[in-house]
Formats: sequence, C-alpha cells, structure tokens
Amino acid sequence: MDPSRFVHPIAPGDYVQSLDKGLSVIKAFNSDRRTMTLTEVAEATGLSKPSARRFLLTLQALGYVSQEDGRFRLRPRVLDLGGSYLTSGELPALVNPYLSELNAKLREACSVGVLDGDNAVYIARASAQQRIMTFNVQVGTRIDPVITALGRVLLANLPPAVLQAYLQRRQQLAPAPQIPPDGGFTEDLDRIREQGWCLMDQEIEVGVRTIAAPLRNSAGTVIAGINVAAHTARVSLDRLQDEFLPELLDTQARIEKDLAEYGPDMLG
Repeated sequence: MDPSRFVHPIAPGDYVQSLDKGLSVIKAFNSDRRTMTLTEVAEATGLSKPSARRFLLTLQALGYVSQEDGRFRLRPRVLDLGGSYLTSGELPALVNPYLSELNAKLREACSVGVLDGDNAVYIARASAQQRIMTFNVQVGTRIDPVITALGRVLLANLPPAVLQAYLQRRQQLAPAPQIPPDGGFTEDLDRIREQGWCLMDQEIEVGVRTIAAPLRNSAGTVIAGINVAAHTARVSLDRLQDEFLPELLDTQARIEKDLAEYGPDMLG
C-alpha cells in the first residue's frame, strides 16, 4: 500500500485492497485499450494473471465487463458508477443551467471541472455546435491540468503545500512536459490567482483557445473552475478577452451567489 497516492489519509486496517484492485481493472480500459486479453489486463494493472482473472470474472458477473473471443471490454453499466455522482452531486446540477445559458450566448463549448488527484475532470458541459478538438471532451473526461485554462485556475488556487506536492510528483514523471524548469510556471500561477482568470492560446491543441475562472464556495475556497473553449478560426484573442471574459465572469458571479446558499460544505 502506497499512502502517497491517496487523496485522503487512511489507516491500514481500514484499507480494502481488493476494492482498490477491482477498480484498477475498470480504470485500465481507456481509448487506447478498448478491449484487452487477460494477459493485457494483468500487465496494465500489475496484478497477477490469477488475480486479474478473478476480478474480470466478478465484473463480468455483475455486468460491468463482457468477454468475447478471449477479449474483455467495458459494458454500459460502468456508467452507473459515474452517473451516481452526476445525479447525486449538487454541483453538476447547480451549474448545468448556467452552462447552457452561457453556451447559448457564446455558441462555444462551456464546461465546469474539478481537480481529482492530479487530473482536471469535467463534471458538467454544454458542447459547441461544431467540434473544436480532435479528441472528444465530455463529462468525465480527465485531462492534464497544465495544458488548459481550466486546469491552471484550479492549480493556481491550491494551498501552497498541496501545489508543491503536485509539482514534485510531476517532476518524477517521464516526460513531464509543459512546465518550464526556470520557475516561470509558478509565476504564471501567481498571476492567474491575482487576476482571477486564465487565458491559454493553443496549448491544449493547435487551433483551440480556452479561458477560465475559478468557482468559490461561501468560505472562499475554490472548488471548481468554469471554462470556455473556442476555435482560433472563429474567435480572436481580442474577442476572447473583450467579449467572452465579461460573460464568463458574470456567469461565475451568479454561480458563486448560488453556491453561497449551500454554505461552506459545498464540494466539487
């Protein structure tokens, strides 16, 4: 058990290792590994083949995976796991009407996301009429927070010790792109935190510009970020800042007014 990877500390006696391993099997499937053999699942998770087999067969019995010709794939029932959060979580329900309204005004993709571990995760989204990215961004998509305005406003508002721990973990990755070694990245985060928003031009993908602002609960804690993404062919940098930013900040203020009614316990 590696405690450094836990989101919250846990006593060894309270830790259920089999649950961890079962979830690791589900998370092993992604856009690059849509189907896997038993051997491939074992390699992707670090489990022994007998253990991987037991977890796969259990998940199959529960309807979360299927098997055909020796290859396993996820079943739609896996969506129930994320759907439980989306239907029970207060934040997605609160922000969705605001995203729809902002999307109708700007006619570009609008999203709300949170930090989950070392990733930014989209928890609510109103899509653009025209797809602007080569990869499909939707609710539940996880992304490197460094390469998008949404992620950077979240990183910029982390407590200093938490941010430092994140940067140290990132340095251990091979490679760890997008972070200049001269300290410029932390200076950029300081600027984002002070001005209250972030604009990024074609760092997430060539042809895509993003602008984002943080969302705070009544205690002033940043619990999420709100983001607009637009294609360079349709939206200039000047228009993004002069026209989109005021609309974004107006939506931010109205969401935060609603968040205040929930009190400081509202989490992302």
